[in-house]
Amino acid sequence: MKMFMCSWIGKLWICLSMLVLFSGVTNAQFTNTPALFIVADAANPNAAEVNIIARLENMGFSVTTLGMNETSDAAAEGMSLVLISATVSSGTVAANMPGLKDLPIPVINWEPALYDDLGFQATGTGEFNTTTIEIIKADHPLAGGLPEGPVEISYSEKGVSYGTPEGDPIIIAVNPNDPSQIVHFGYEKDAPMAVGNAPARRVGTFLLNNVADDMTDDGWALFDSSVVWAMGLSTSVKNQSRNVPSDFVLYDNYPNPFNPVTYITFSVPIQSRVRLSVWNTLGEKVATLVEEVKPAGRYTSVFNASEFSSGVFFYKLEAGPYTMTKKMLLLK
Repeated sequence: MKMFMCSWIGKLWICLSMLVLFSGVTNAQFTNTPALFIVADAANPNAAEVNIIARLENMGFSVTTLGMNETSDAAAEGMSLVLISATVSSGTVAANMPGLKDLPIPVINWEPALYDDLGFQATGTGEFNTTTIEIIKADHPLAGGLPEGPVEISYSEKGVSYGTPEGDPIIIAVNPNDPSQIVHFGYEKDAPMAVGNAPARRVGTFLLNNVADDMTDDGWALFDSSVVWAMGLSTSVKNQSRNVPSDFVLYDNYPNPFNPVTYITFSVPIQSRVRLSVWNTLGEKVATLVEEVKPAGRYTSVFNASEFSSGVFFYKLEAGPYTMTKKMLLLK
């Protein structure tokens, strides 16, 4: 696709593009996907929970918010994802959902006192106050494209939750002052836990009561990656399907508009040399996300635009005889 240079035509086209993007694009893969969000009081969610609900709805989810006293195993039936806020009483949720550990759908939980009920560990949970956590495994999708090292997750000091997961957890981030306190981790489906194996993907994360009411872009990148990964997608370049695609396809990125991380999915029906790149409105290539021979399959790559200013970008897939370009909007 020919890139528009700085001209009045290019500027007009950019403005029109931004209007289209502002019209409300969601990830088609999550459109109307049912998600259950368990909080202390569904009639009065706190500011952090309101932000999380809005984030999920922007992803396309159809969110059902239930108070801990109203929830049950039956409430999870028909859902594709369960999220549990730390405002709940762990005892109430465990009593009302005795089948929680065995739910055959993904669960994202940030109430540390539920880690034992979920089978993650026997003891060793808690919280500490901080603005920063430390990424120790950057090469996993749950890291959201963030580098190893300290990451600011909140603009103000907040209590964050931690655990000491057992079995075969994927440990992404820890307390910078005590690496034994795990603040962001996951379990693959069938991975050994402290009790049994994970019946679906599981994520334990740091949000606690109110981190999400003042969360940084990097904090939201970790939340987004938790949702995308839990739902069975990958934020790294990795084959996601056992079925061979029938066509070359470049999908809409998610989320769009985004800040600062978005996910770009593509399919190749045969082994092909693949190049996935990102360009600015001046026709300059700003990133190469993939450049290698890929077997037939469906793949997702992460684009982290934390170093770029707001604006329109293009992502271009070149695979075998196929070339396709789509636009996306970075909003900071």
